[in-house]
Amino acid sequence: CVGSPIPSFSSSGKFEELKRLRKSVIKFFKSSEAKTADFTLSLEREKISSNSSPSAIILSVLQLVQKSVEYYADSMNTAETEAFDQVTRALLHLSPSSKSSKLPRKIVKELKKTVDAMSEKLHMGEARHPLRRRSAAKASDLAIETLAPRMEDPTKYAMGKDKDKTRVQADKDKARREYKRERKAVSRELRLDAAFIESERRKEKERKDTKSREARNKNFGWLEQEQATMNQQVAQGGGLLAGGGMGAARNKAKSGKLGIKRGGKF
Repeated sequence: CVGSPIPSFSSSGKFEELKRLRKSVIKFFKSSEAKTADFTLSLEREKISSNSSPSAIILSVLQLVQKSVEYYADSMNTAETEAFDQVTRALLHLSPSSKSSKLPRKIVKELKKTVDAMSEKLHMGEARHPLRRRSAAKASDLAIETLAPRMEDPTKYAMGKDKDKTRVQADKDKARREYKRERKAVSRELRLDAAFIESERRKEKERKDTKSREARNKNFGWLEQEQATMNQQVAQGGGLLAGGGMGAARNKAKSGKLGIKRGGKF
């Protein structure tokens, strides 16, 4: 159709490729290979180049149309006729009963099956309402389905694992299962608590070790600074020393001022 955005098959008969495809299908079914041929469509190099490939393509297309009809039937607000219009034209253009090139019986059978499915499920040719917009989904359709809870009688014991047991045995087994559940729950909680306590203990130890390490590094730095000062004094021959020590006492003894204080006596 001129000016239509939908692809049209009205001129498909003019293409030589499609004509050769029809001839290949007819020729293949006339040969002896058609009796044992597998018409499953495959894209492997060996199978797609085989003589049965044209027939497999046509059969696969017809089966695809059947699946599309099943999927879209009664879901397009009576617009199925327009949606499948070009597919219908293509099927009519096949002309299975053409005298010049009559299609094989297997292809005609599959084609008839496809046409019957379209006529039955798409309601073609029947009176219908005009095209209309899709109705919006109702709140009831979007809501999650709610179900009434199943209330079980707590005094009832003959169900599940307690079936075919006496009342006493059922009570014992029920108490044993509850004990095992509680024991597992307590063990799980104890493991979580132990993991949390261990994590906190390691964090506290890391904080203490960091604080001690910083104080130790500070002391090491002070000692290294003092050692560097002593090494510098030794290198300069004691020139940085001033007052005190045995050298100062000897000098005072030689000058006779040993033990004399300013403003005082010996």
